[in-house]
Amino acid sequence: MAASGDSTAAFPSTARPPGKPLVFKEHWTAALSDQMRLFTVQLVCSGGSSAIAKSVVAPLERIKILRQVQHMAAVDSAVRYNGIRDALRRLPAREGGVLALWRGNGANVLRLVPDVAFRFVVHDQFRVMFAPMDGSPPGVAEKLAAGAATGILKTLLFYPLDVCRTRITADQSIHAPVPLAATTTAAATATAEPAGAVVTKQVPSTLAAAATLQAPAAGAGPGAGAAGAAAGSARTYPTVRACLISTLRTEGVRGLYRGVLLSMGGVAPYLAISFTMYDELRKRLPSDRESTSALWYPFLKMGCGAAAAVSAQTVVYPLDTVRRCMQMNAAAGQAVRYASATDCLRQLLRSHGGVRALYRGCLTNCLKTSLGAPVHFIMYDAIKSAVQAMDPTTGVASPL
Repeated sequence: MAASGDSTAAFPSTARPPGKPLVFKEHWTAALSDQMRLFTVQLVCSGGSSAIAKSVVAPLERIKILRQVQHMAAVDSAVRYNGIRDALRRLPAREGGVLALWRGNGANVLRLVPDVAFRFVVHDQFRVMFAPMDGSPPGVAEKLAAGAATGILKTLLFYPLDVCRTRITADQSIHAPVPLAATTTAAATATAEPAGAVVTKQVPSTLAAAATLQAPAAGAGPGAGAAGAAAGSARTYPTVRACLISTLRTEGVRGLYRGVLLSMGGVAPYLAISFTMYDELRKRLPSDRESTSALWYPFLKMGCGAAAAVSAQTVVYPLDTVRRCMQMNAAAGQAVRYASATDCLRQLLRSHGGVRALYRGCLTNCLKTSLGAPVHFIMYDAIKSAVQAMDPTTGVASPL
């Protein structure tokens, strides 16, 4: 019989080699809870700061898109905008107020939640997939491959939202009240014939408000025509849901993916240019301890990131212009102008100003990126500080 003090003999299952530390393994439910908590905090910080930054620069984003595709709209050339100042001066007066500058921003912000969540969940998996087999840290090629795979898959899943955002942003119709029947049933346009007969033409409800005006009733005074015109003018795509439904009905699934190959084709060069340039600029930053701990150092790194993003966007900007034009191709109230992306590029070069047409709005885009980067960083830090003040145990880190 073993002595009462020999715990190893009495309980052999609890014995462990001398000198080996006792390790307590966390239950899988607790680990999952911690991961979900960290993911939620990251989603709030990244999604919230991105939404605020995009809302701040939304007027510049709308001006950029209008400059890219306004040649496709059925408006006189004298009405088109020639730059940032011209658009800021005339656009609110034409479209009913300053809020018209933020048209399409709701659709843009709506894309952020699935976009940010997807990036956090999937990008880490691609990084593991493309990691070196010998266990060494991933190099430039592995990081670019993971980023490109994430971008391409994200584009395939969420591209219809981008199409809707472009069409809503590029809509230059005037927002005015429309009868409820015009939005729920087919609208009729009355046209007087020489013999006095009235012919009624049915127009799809999603296009009726933008493409037709109610004719004044018989015997109405001179003011009736103006009132009818004001009531008949309305947004072509009032909401993302209306844009999705209208596009599916008139163009099918293909309409929601116009220009998707251009978008996926621009992912790899954009990442390669931005990543390489950021890495080169960061190497030239001071590395001494006094500089890295200074208050201005994160903003210097942020400037490097903004410069890299602006450079990459400028290089791939012609692809973005052609993609936007393809997204607007055959939209409500417009004819099919381009048979393909190649045809679009050929027509832009031949009939709309040459290479200059491919870079319309590029300066606005550079300004938008330069202003959006500091806003995103500052708001991310503010939201992160607020979250950490409520719960200091959150492990969220700075984006820089």
